[in-house]
Amino acid sequence: MKKARGSIPLFVKIFIALFAGIIFGYALNFLGGVEHPIINQYVLPFLQFLGDLFIRLIKMVVVPLVFFCIIDAALSLGDIKKLRSVGVKTIVWFLATGMAAAGIGLVFVNLIRPGAGLQLGAVAAEEVTVNELPGVYETVLALFPENPFAALNSGDMMPIIVFALFMGFAIIAIGEPAKPLANIVSNLAQVMFKIVDVVIGIIPFGVFGLMSVTMAKYGVAIFGPVLKFIITDYLTAITVSVVVYSLLLGLIGRVSPIMFWRKAFDSWLVAFSTCTSSAALPLSMEIAPNRMGAPRDVSSFILPLGCTAQMNGTCGYFAVVILFSAQLYGVELSLQQQILLCVQATFLSVGCAATPQIGLVISLTLMTQMGLPLEGYALVAGIYRIVDQIHTATNSVGDLVATVCISELEHELDHSKFDDPSLIKTDLAASR
Repeated sequence: MKKARGSIPLFVKIFIALFAGIIFGYALNFLGGVEHPIINQYVLPFLQFLGDLFIRLIKMVVVPLVFFCIIDAALSLGDIKKLRSVGVKTIVWFLATGMAAAGIGLVFVNLIRPGAGLQLGAVAAEEVTVNELPGVYETVLALFPENPFAALNSGDMMPIIVFALFMGFAIIAIGEPAKPLANIVSNLAQVMFKIVDVVIGIIPFGVFGLMSVTMAKYGVAIFGPVLKFIITDYLTAITVSVVVYSLLLGLIGRVSPIMFWRKAFDSWLVAFSTCTSSAALPLSMEIAPNRMGAPRDVSSFILPLGCTAQMNGTCGYFAVVILFSAQLYGVELSLQQQILLCVQATFLSVGCAATPQIGLVISLTLMTQMGLPLEGYALVAGIYRIVDQIHTATNSVGDLVATVCISELEHELDHSKFDDPSLIKTDLAASR
């Protein structure tokens, strides 16, 4: 459906709702906030209802969304044979780089501690009980559900993801007889995307309600942590892009990172400006073979799959936002909890649909699973567009990094084409 002329983009509506909530909430705080009987008994409960309704709808959609999207991503492999060689390398690559991104996010959020400047509640740390995460063996066993329907009912995401992968690979193995089921799953994934479109359309109302309540309770003290959160998130994504990707290109791809960035910048800019990897995908699929010398069959496999399954920028954000939320309440997560958080964030990022605002949907699931309060959610939702730009750009350019490096591992990368500076600004349409 085409956007009506003159319609306001969603991120603009969210910004408007954010600032409206700030102004309205500050006015309530100035008038007495929770100490004022009318505000406390009538105004704040209604505003909290708006936020709670939004959160309830997010919870409603996230389980079927992840379930059907994971199956659909597995089906995109098309053939079990592709899991060998290129397929296995690609999946391992996505998981390893996702873990690295989450780990970098944890390092920065522990160093900067963006949520430590504000305590949401005088005895918040005593009131919050973080769910205990199991040990390594228990974690591995917990990946495989005893009852997949119980996991779907409870919203336990890791067993859901594993069961969905088994479903996807089984459908591929059956082949032609299962083609109708594959089509149904793909259609159901599209249905979930449409439901998500509807749900994220009410984000401005939820943000207004949650932000108003937060401002009414805590006043202007919230702004320091928000700015520090944005800085922490950007540092994470930039470190992944500049340091990790460049190291991988040099050590595994055996190519010049500088030449890579000169040729990939167009794709990075499209992803950054549009906040969707899908917008940059057509350009990336031409850059990889025509500017970088990757085989077209390899790039045609990795790039579309990576558009859904490689979310390194988003993965780092998950780690940052969870610890940020914990710090807002003075809750300390143990090293073991943080490591297991990296694992969970990686799997969820691999299962993320490549749609705008999806990081908000999945991060709320992580907060709920960790047992963290959700009052601070509006602090992130209101500025998500700002951080989502760098997430998307990191995700998108990471797909090109994976294509180059895996092509080199397959001994199929054309280095003469990659090193040719005349191809930096090649007319891609003419080079087909």
